[in-house]
Amino acid sequence: MPAVDPYCMYYVALLCPTAIDQKVEQHKLWMRDRFGCTVALKSPAHITLVTPFWFDRLSEQTLLETVESIQTDLPPVEIQLQSFSHFSNRVLFIKVNDDPLLNSLRKQVEDHFIQALGRAIKPDTRPFHPHITIANRDIKPGDFDEAWQHFSNQSFEESFHTNTISLLKLTDNKWHVLAEKQY
Repeated sequence: MPAVDPYCMYYVALLCPTAIDQKVEQHKLWMRDRFGCTVALKSPAHITLVTPFWFDRLSEQTLLETVESIQTDLPPVEIQLQSFSHFSNRVLFIKVNDDPLLNSLRKQVEDHFIQALGRAIKPDTRPFHPHITIANRDIKPGDFDEAWQHFSNQSFEESFHTNTISLLKLTDNKWHVLAEKQY
């Protein structure tokens, strides 16, 4: 019998409401049907606050306690989604309008997880560029131009307020919400 890996992957995010998630999923499905892109379909529509990390599943209670102990002095953040964009020819996404409150929330949440979990969380050294992924990692460079031509001629405008942080866990090749906390 093969040994069970004691580590699982997790990340922390702001999830889009169901109605917006369903609209985003239609774009992900178009990418799947047209170009075979399936990676983005593994997650609900979200804005990542703490990038994916490995953690001992036997210590998962520590993660749940870390989520539960999040406290901020911030009000609910308004997320404004507007149009499509991309990172080079590898990631297509829906743009999130820049918001200092969202930047502060991300910093506070990341700092909280680093303080609570130490080396398990590596600070993200890249500038924070919040977005909702449509396709990533599995879009072939040769398909990018056609996909971008499609999305660059479309609009996407939605907004929502949230004060809920979600912890997601990769199980059976799909990301599932493990815990949520209103901050």
